[in-house]
Amino acid sequence: MNALVVYESLWGNTAAIAHAIAEGIGPNTRVAHTGEIDPAEAATVDLLVVGAPVHAFGLPTSGTKASVATRRVAPGDLEPELDQPPVRDWLARIQSGTGIAAAFDTRVRGPLGRGGASKIEKLLESKGFRVAHVSQGFLIANEKNPKSAASMLREGEIERARQWGAELAVLAL
Repeated sequence: MNALVVYESLWGNTAAIAHAIAEGIGPNTRVAHTGEIDPAEAATVDLLVVGAPVHAFGLPTSGTKASVATRRVAPGDLEPELDQPPVRDWLARIQSGTGIAAAFDTRVRGPLGRGGASKIEKLLESKGFRVAHVSQGFLIANEKNPKSAASMLREGEIERARQWGAELAVLAL
């Protein structure tokens, strides 16, 4: 199976989840952030998994990332990774795809719906991918300051991501 996990990550949480999902799918799964892989490669895979953080109640945009860039970094804060194109821009550059796809996001727990993963699902479907699994939201432990060096995913989320990756691998066979 030819599988690819693509992500956008601001403070490393989404990257950690993406790598865990790839481990669950299998050893030959490629994993890359949006700045490392040409969107044309998405058309060649059997399974495409795409994820991003929820930022300002949705997927990050160039505008929301610009606002992050203007914030002063306090002692103990992580520097955000702003060199990766927004996942929505990466998806917009895909011509078309016919493989199976799935979406995920990283978010704080809250009452405001399914985060960014549902938007990723819609973008994947609009490109011809078959979304084969309910999207997943992986939770951040530090809701009050998700950019601090103490920020981490909630306990068990990495293992849950690996298990979800294994489920996706079975669906794509």
